[in-house]
Amino acid sequence: MKITPISYSNINFGYNKQLNNELKEALKTYPDREWANMLSSLNNQCNDVENKLEKISKNEVKKHNGKHSSKYYDYFDIFMGLKEMVVSFVSTTFENLHFADREYRHYEEEYKSLGSNPDDWRNDILDMIYAWTENVPKKVNPKSSEVANTSLQNASGGGSNVSQSDSKSSPDVKPQDIIPPLKKAVEDNSLLQTFVPSETTPKGFTDVAGMDSVKSELNNGILLAVKNPEQAKQDLQEYGRKTPKGLLLYGPPGCGKTYITQALAMEAGIPLYILDIGQLGSSFINKTSKNIKAAFDEAIKIANDSGKPCLLFMDEIDSLAFDRNSRTDNEDIKQVAALLQSIDLAKQANVFVIGATNKYNLLDPAIRRRFDSKIFVSIPDFEARKALLKKQLQGKSKAALLLSDESAIDSIAKQLNGFSNDSICKIVSNAALNALNRNRADISEQDFIKAIAETSEEKPDIKSYLAENNETKPKIGFSSK
Repeated sequence: MKITPISYSNINFGYNKQLNNELKEALKTYPDREWANMLSSLNNQCNDVENKLEKISKNEVKKHNGKHSSKYYDYFDIFMGLKEMVVSFVSTTFENLHFADREYRHYEEEYKSLGSNPDDWRNDILDMIYAWTENVPKKVNPKSSEVANTSLQNASGGGSNVSQSDSKSSPDVKPQDIIPPLKKAVEDNSLLQTFVPSETTPKGFTDVAGMDSVKSELNNGILLAVKNPEQAKQDLQEYGRKTPKGLLLYGPPGCGKTYITQALAMEAGIPLYILDIGQLGSSFINKTSKNIKAAFDEAIKIANDSGKPCLLFMDEIDSLAFDRNSRTDNEDIKQVAALLQSIDLAKQANVFVIGATNKYNLLDPAIRRRFDSKIFVSIPDFEARKALLKKQLQGKSKAALLLSDESAIDSIAKQLNGFSNDSICKIVSNAALNALNRNRADISEQDFIKAIAETSEEKPDIKSYLAENNETKPKIGFSSK
C-alpha cells in the first residue's frame, strides 16, 4: 500500500483517549474477571502498537519523503489485526460504550484533517471499524476523499451536527433510545424457529420416562420461577436460592436433551424458540457475530413485548462456543465473545437460555460459567429403559401379550443396557418389524433378541462425555420419543 507524504502539524493522533479511559473503568467492574483481564491486555497491546506505528510513520515521513520501510508495514499489519479484535470484543461486551461508533468518528476526524488521502492507513481502519458500527450513517465510497460525517440527528432528518463529546455527555440519552431496532431482514427471515407441538413431541413431564430427580430439579428451578414467581422471590430472600436462568444439558447423543427441553416448555406453558445454528454461520467477516446478536435480540424483544418469559434453546452449542484457546482465527474468537455478551443480556431479560452439547470439554470455560445449572444427560438406567420400552410398545396391538409379561419386559430392559434412548426406540421398531415378517405374529422377546443382535446402533462410551473437572452431577438420560 502506497503512503503519500502527510503533514502532522499539531494534530493529536492516535486512539480516542477519553473512550479508552471509559473502557478501562468498565473493565474494572466487569464480573468475568478472566475475560476482563484478557480484553484489557489486548487493548493495551493494540494501543502500544498504534503508538509505535505513529512514531515510525512520522520519522519516515520526515526522513524518506513518505516512503515506508518493511518495518512500518509489519507494525501496520499487526495493528490492523489487534484493532479489529478490540473493536469486535468491546462492541459485544460493552454495548453502552458505543465503542465502534465513537472510534469511527474519532479516526474519521483524523482522516479528514489529513486531507482524506485514500492511500492513508486510516482509510483502512475506517473500513474495518465500519462493519461494527450501529449508528454511523451510510458511508460514502471509502476510496474517495469524501467520508460520511453525518450526525445521528442529521440521519434522522433534523438538527445540527452533534459532536462526539456532546452526544456522550448528554445525560438524557439512553442506549435503548439510540440503538436501532431489529432490522426488517431479521424479522422476515428469523434465525429463531418456534417450537410447535406435534403427536411425537411430549405434552409435559409425564411423557418423560423415568428421571424423577431431574424433573424435581427443574420443577424447583425454572418451573417455580415461571409458575410461582412470588415463591421464587421468597426463596431468594429467605434462603438465597437463585433461579437458574441458564441450563446446560450435556452428554452422549440420542439421550433426550432436546426432548426434555420440549417437555419443560410444555410443562411451563411458555414458548420455546430454537436457535438455528446452521443459519448463523457465514463466510462474511463479522456476519456470524451479528447474526448471534440479532437472534438473541429477537428473543429478548419477544419476551419484553409479551411480558412473559420464554425459553431459548441452542443445540450443539459447541459449534459456536468452542474454547478460544484452541482457535487463532479472529472471526472464530469474535463469535464466542458475541455469544457471551448475548447470553448475559438474555439472562438479564425474561429469557431462559438452554444449551445442549455432546462435547462439554470443548466448550469455552467462560461459556460454561454462563450456565447456572449443568446436567449430565446420560444413557437411561434400568427403570428408565423399562418405562421407555413400555411407552414405545403402547398402541401396538401386537404387543399386548408382551406388555402383560413383566418378566419379559425386565429381561429385554436388561439386554438394552448401554444403548441411548434414541437407539432403544429404533430397536423397538426393528423388533416390531421382525414380528411382522414372522407371518404377522405377536411381538415377543425373541424379536428383540434378534433386533439387538442385528442392530447397527452403538453403545456410547460414557467416560468420553463426562466433564474432566467433575464439576457437574451426573443424571440418567431421558426418553427421546
